[in-house]
Amino acid sequence: MKRSVFVLLILIIVVFGSSQELIRNSNKPLNPQAGRTLKLEPVFEISDASGEFFFKHPYKFDMDDLGYLYILDEDQLLKFSPEGKFVRNFYKKGQGPGEIASNYPVSFFSFRSELYAYDGMAKIIRFDGEGKLIGEVKQTAGRFFILFGMGENGFFMLGQTNAPRGGPAGFKENESTANLISSDGSSAEKIIGFTNRTYEGPNFGMDWDPYLHVFNPADGSLYVSHTCEYKVVRADLLKRKIAASFTREYPRIKYSMPDYMKAIYEKVNPPKKDFENDISALFVCDNNVWVKTSTTVKDKGMLFDVFDPQGRFLDSFYLNVDGSLALADGDFIYITEKDKDENILIRKYKVLNGTK
Repeated sequence: MKRSVFVLLILIIVVFGSSQELIRNSNKPLNPQAGRTLKLEPVFEISDASGEFFFKHPYKFDMDDLGYLYILDEDQLLKFSPEGKFVRNFYKKGQGPGEIASNYPVSFFSFRSELYAYDGMAKIIRFDGEGKLIGEVKQTAGRFFILFGMGENGFFMLGQTNAPRGGPAGFKENESTANLISSDGSSAEKIIGFTNRTYEGPNFGMDWDPYLHVFNPADGSLYVSHTCEYKVVRADLLKRKIAASFTREYPRIKYSMPDYMKAIYEKVNPPKKDFENDISALFVCDNNVWVKTSTTVKDKGMLFDVFDPQGRFLDSFYLNVDGSLALADGDFIYITEKDKDENILIRKYKVLNGTK
């Protein structure tokens, strides 16, 4: 299909804010093979049966330029070879050089063959691929929560400004910010902020809007979803601006209240959602962004959409696995699953009919 025909699938472009345009796509992606269920071929699995580590709640995954896989778990920052073999645990508890205190959530990213870890409070630690401490940076520029990448002039970190507590019950706006922290950790520059709402009542508060992000180190793009409805924003952190905002026609899914929330609603009676959050996760693969939607179809799986950096709706597919997507890398994906005994496994699959 020629490019000129593809363009017809984008409906209109409207003004977003004072200077940014919101790209509105139709519900039909450009790929004529869209809507297929991915065909997967197992490659290997990672389990903790050897006793060298123990999976508890693996929640952050990354891969370096050499194909080594990194997994952040509770008090563990694990490295695996491209073949799935355990290499080392970078996490060492403590207050000394190269050590991480476990009082705050840890974040990390890989850059080339090195690893950068943030203790959640004030210290950025730099390791080489062999686990040797290269150096540390004392982060004194402010309170930041997540280290997610770096540029030529410093580190990219996530911060948050919350609305004042108290006052009448109702919705309040918070701001999540992407910031550039200087290489020595002494100064910070806010690059961009995204608002999301919480609901606060007497002695009660709850998140209303999600805040989801994924960073593409290849071009400095930060993709963010910060509303209940279907919209993704791409910020170019290197140029310090919003590069694109995009959406597509999306049939919303009726909200289904989890059992653990029912008692809370009976006790404090906050507002009830009509629909699920349209977007539940973001991933980067081959410089495109994968959007995990709220749609799940029996016998087909979870619906993912694919957009290019310009916000064009390229493709969609279903992922029918008994687990969660952890990482996408070219023609391969990594899935967090459980075996029959409820032990956590990380499985690598080759995608046989992926995005082209």
